[in-house]
Amino acid sequence: MTYDADVAITIWPEYFDINRTRAEGRRVPKNLCVENPDLDIIAKGAMMLDLEFEVLEDMCYPKAPRAKNGCVRVERGIMSKTEILPRIGETLVENQNR
Repeated sequence: MTYDADVAITIWPEYFDINRTRAEGRRVPKNLCVENPDLDIIAKGAMMLDLEFEVLEDMCYPKAPRAKNGCVRVERGIMSKTEILPRIGETLVENQNR
């Protein structure tokens, strides 16, 4: 499947930040979260899932409009967003332990 920006899924680093609560935007369990999630590792997780992706570095998370942490846009493939997020979280945790 090819990347189409109009229907791509947006993945924010805030989804994987262990210091955030669910109300503040964390989307995965704390055992799949890290401190200061990195866009490159999120993109690596998307690549390991064989998803087309695009890294946007100057984007702001809607709940934190002053912090330009960026985001990763991935293709909408055979997996849903709720299936993609835990797998990328596993990649983040593995790379933090190295």
